[in-house]
Amino acid sequence: MPILLLLWNNKRWTLIIVLLLCLFFQTWQVNSLGGDLRNAEIACNGRVEKTLKPYKDAEKKSQEKANEVSEEYEGTREAERVRTETITHTVQKIVERPIYINNCFDADGVSAVNQAAGISHTSEP
Repeated sequence: MPILLLLWNNKRWTLIIVLLLCLFFQTWQVNSLGGDLRNAEIACNGRVEKTLKPYKDAEKKSQEKANEVSEEYEGTREAERVRTETITHTVQKIVERPIYINNCFDADGVSAVNQAAGISHTSEP
């Protein structure tokens, strides 16, 4: 009886103590559930990693194969680029100066065509 009388006379402090006890209980419960959640997450991640390992290995092998093919392609492309540059430079060396007249060939052009055709043309005065 004296405890009930003490509680009834100190209602404010009794309420504060009850609320503090509830607060401590809730904190303990949240920490406990948070630990359980962390443990479950670690276990789940372990199972996921174990399940995904074959796929990651296959992806790694595919990436290595793609890198090898890419290196071969770049080597072939470099050889083609060098050949293309050589042909381009040779063609550019043939055309030395543009001629803007009605005749298609100048004297140098006619002699080059005649040499290519095997015709020897001598000019008569």
